[in-house]
Amino acid sequence: MRIVWFLLEKEFHQLRRNRTLLLLLLAPVVQLLVLSNAANYEIRNLNLVVVDQDHSPAARRLVDKFQYTPYFRLVAVRPSVRAAEQDLLRDRADVVLVVPRHFERALVRERRADVQLLVNALNSVKAGLAGSYAASIVQAYQGEARPATVAAVLAGRGGLEVVPAYWYNPRLNYKTFMVPGLIFQIMTLIVMFLATLNIVREKEIGTIEQLNVTPIRKWQFMLGKLLPFWLAGFYQLSVGLLVARLVFQVPLVGSLPLLYAATALYLTVPLGIGLLISASSRTQQQALFVAFFFLIIFVLLSGLFTPIEYMPAWAQALDRLNPLAYIIRIARMVLLKGSTARDIAGPLGALLLLALTVNALAVWRYRKTSG
Repeated sequence: MRIVWFLLEKEFHQLRRNRTLLLLLLAPVVQLLVLSNAANYEIRNLNLVVVDQDHSPAARRLVDKFQYTPYFRLVAVRPSVRAAEQDLLRDRADVVLVVPRHFERALVRERRADVQLLVNALNSVKAGLAGSYAASIVQAYQGEARPATVAAVLAGRGGLEVVPAYWYNPRLNYKTFMVPGLIFQIMTLIVMFLATLNIVREKEIGTIEQLNVTPIRKWQFMLGKLLPFWLAGFYQLSVGLLVARLVFQVPLVGSLPLLYAATALYLTVPLGIGLLISASSRTQQQALFVAFFFLIIFVLLSGLFTPIEYMPAWAQALDRLNPLAYIIRIARMVLLKGSTARDIAGPLGALLLLALTVNALAVWRYRKTSG
């Protein structure tokens, strides 16, 4: 182990001299603060255009319902649907509310009335949320606008009331769901890029030749390359958890030692993949291209933005080889639900298998020869 210790000392000296690498270790705080606010499906201030063809008190009350919510912002009132369609075409409107003629009369006489919603569906996620917000406002207005006699009759019949209880995220705060996953996404990007550039950089500057002629064994060399960035991963996790708790008030319900133990296992996977790519590449540009290819797949299939259960069957099968998907699931279960080691045994077993496979390949692929 003395040889590994000397290699560690060399790596830390090199890390201290390389200010770019030190900057990468400071970047997670800024990235977490920015991404946690940017990656947010709680859409507010949607641009609303109104076409009021009834001009009645009931129509004005409906428009007020939209206007005085945080989800919609009234930007224009148009005299016709054709004019409002131009707002949709020019991206000035997200939703157009059309109140037809005789809206109030139909509501009083027939106890029902129709309104039209035109939604800009260029962004399907945004359109779905906008339509859902608008439909809930219309339904709430309909309940309030019914004639008193009808309301009294319905009240006398009794009814069924559903009172949901939201476990683990009672306020439905999107940051509570996103921040644990973002911590590990940022960690993966940084440690994998650092590991990817490690060996191939020594090939380019020629220092790898000096190491190849020493009696250092391949596993000792790989261990010495892996451990510094493994420790850097713990630093990033600690900083991320601190920011999550102090800035975003993310609850830390479960066992932190369990999360650190799972992270210790997980970090060996992206670091092993980075070292495997670095040992197989001839230039840093080539290594970065290959690493970027894998990282894009890991992030998009991780379940951070889209639930894995909603993906196609082939994508779910491919996700079994995605270490980021396992650790995000573990982080959310431990931090938000308080899950125990038994609850996360499945993802831990998958990470262990991936770690052994990837690092064995990295040691095997490294050649103590030039050319």
